[in-house]
Amino acid sequence: MRVMGEKVGLTVRALVLGFVLMAVTPGGLPAAALEVEHRLEIELMPPAHMLAGRDVLQIRVDDRRKLVFALSERAAQLRVEVDGKPRMFKFTNSELEVPLEPDERQRIVEVVIGYEASFNDPVPVTPLNTDNPGFGVTASITPTGTFLLAGAGWYSDLVDGRESFPLLRVKAPEGILAVTSGLGLGHTTRDGATFSEWRIDNPLRGLALSAAAYVVQEKRVGAVVAATYFLPRNQDLSAVYIDAIAAHLELYSGMFGPYPFPKFAVVENFFPTGYGFSSYTLMGSTILRLPFILNTSLGHEIAHCWWGNGVFVDYEHGNWSEGLTTYVSDYLYKERESAPAAKDYRLQALRNFSTLVPPAKDFPLARFIGRLDTTTKAVGYDKGMLVFHMLRKVIGDEAFWGALRDVYRERLFQPTAWDDLRRAFEQRSQRSLKAFFDQWVNRKGAPRIHLADVRRDRAAGGWKVTGRLAQEKPFFHAEFELALVGDGLDVSRRVDLSGESTSFEVAAASEPAQIVVDPDYDMLRRLDQSEIPPTVNALKSSASSLLVVCEAAAGGGQKVADTLAASLGLGNYAIVSEAQVDRNRFKGQDVILVGYPRTVEWLSTIPASLHLQRDGFSLGGVRGSNVGEILFGVFTNPYDPGRVLAVLLPADSPDAANVAAKITHYGRFSYLIFRDGQNRDKGSWEPADSPVLHRWK
Repeated sequence: MRVMGEKVGLTVRALVLGFVLMAVTPGGLPAAALEVEHRLEIELMPPAHMLAGRDVLQIRVDDRRKLVFALSERAAQLRVEVDGKPRMFKFTNSELEVPLEPDERQRIVEVVIGYEASFNDPVPVTPLNTDNPGFGVTASITPTGTFLLAGAGWYSDLVDGRESFPLLRVKAPEGILAVTSGLGLGHTTRDGATFSEWRIDNPLRGLALSAAAYVVQEKRVGAVVAATYFLPRNQDLSAVYIDAIAAHLELYSGMFGPYPFPKFAVVENFFPTGYGFSSYTLMGSTILRLPFILNTSLGHEIAHCWWGNGVFVDYEHGNWSEGLTTYVSDYLYKERESAPAAKDYRLQALRNFSTLVPPAKDFPLARFIGRLDTTTKAVGYDKGMLVFHMLRKVIGDEAFWGALRDVYRERLFQPTAWDDLRRAFEQRSQRSLKAFFDQWVNRKGAPRIHLADVRRDRAAGGWKVTGRLAQEKPFFHAEFELALVGDGLDVSRRVDLSGESTSFEVAAASEPAQIVVDPDYDMLRRLDQSEIPPTVNALKSSASSLLVVCEAAAGGGQKVADTLAASLGLGNYAIVSEAQVDRNRFKGQDVILVGYPRTVEWLSTIPASLHLQRDGFSLGGVRGSNVGEILFGVFTNPYDPGRVLAVLLPADSPDAANVAAKITHYGRFSYLIFRDGQNRDKGSWEPADSPVLHRWK
């Protein structure tokens, strides 16, 4: 769930990018932001998918000759007044231009904009693929609920304005409550309509709005109101969500500084999404009931109130907030749980980056704007998280956390770029970090490393291990930990790798059994294929896939194959019958077997712990039931070791298509076992080898 509401466009649990609109002075330079106050009245008419708006704006104008507003091209019945008098205007390509008279410059003017607009984007009810959770929906007004994103043009948004909303009043059919950023002033019902009023005092970079038949629960947590806006069927969740909000607010206020908004609310959406806005998060009904949300995704959204919705992102120079927010929430929760849990999280981030970001699609972190697919997510979230982890290791905890407190205190509600962060970390650590940021933020890629010429020899008083730490082109400069492991032995040292290779020599008191580089996965690097077990993610990033409907899949195999292709987001793929396939078709692409194949040779790479049959399976000696149990496993392609082969069976189960729709949510795993349509077990195969690990037999 991701930061929303930026003027650069539409940001979602994936960001849907728009254009940066900027006012320009006659001399060609960007104009300074104008202070603007909205008194905005909106009437929602859900049966017609319409709204009517009247926006009264108080704008402190400089010497520009016109005001430019972003307003949806769907707007009609436009009316504009300036200081109480009708004003001619120009409206093209979602830009409303209002000319100013000479005597209207350098003072406060009142602009009134009236309009109507229809918003009816198709809303997904049971989407198969959620890699871009925005689903292309920007604005929709329906009897079930209303969803209006910042950037959708549902109100007149002054380009290059520094905006606040002393009053936002929403009129809706009786029982329909509206919720947005800021402080709620109350909900009242009269004459068959419900009125919701809000005040937003803090600067905004775009405003979103939701409305539905909510029941509101609130609790004051210090100076902050913790609230839930849930539909009646989910009211049983309110108390635990409010308690979780209070815990997260306490954690981050202690880490970074006081919470910057008057409330934090969890709002239920009428279709399955997860969004983070200024002072609230919007989650689909099914997401609310997922057991892990309270301790993971909810905290991520609350952390965004400091990073992204508190300290703004300067999107022109890249989005740092997703990597940082992931580090101080999702990752930090694992670190607080245990060292092994944190290590596993870092390893998975490396696997995500190495699997989902092929070199041909790689790009610098400084060019990440938002999550649109698995590749952009792996760069912005996984690589971004690891870069902040490496930075913390370089400058130490005191400087790292102190710099974040400095940034929050000094740059709250200001656009902030990677360079602003760099300067804060430099100030705290009293060292130049230009080379660090140039390499890990402004440059794409990651080092590919391996051990070479490793040997161990007896030496006076013990053992001596020598060798080289080498890398492939293009070269990076990084310091890696090198560890010797053996009975009663725990020796490590740092190796500074620069250029093609660096020689090392390590002394040990007793005989080492193995040597390993970066044993805790603290450094960003591109993993070797041998270090990455075949997983669902390999299919999600597949350049070419072949789905084979086996004879054992009977009549339902085609539907299962279609569902798998859609849920995994496959682009270039073909669905064929088993009779159309021979081993040559397996080369150069990833393969998914829907059902048990007649050619057992196709399954030659499955682990010894797994036994497959036409009507069932056993894993580690535990038998999968013939009824209600379904396996999805991913293995090495036996005819192309660089690609994968997956199998779903039994594919003739009544639950097979339902299971196929869920597999995409388990990208990091090699195998999944479902019972009655619900996941009951999952895991990953152990990698066989690694170029950064050397064992002595």
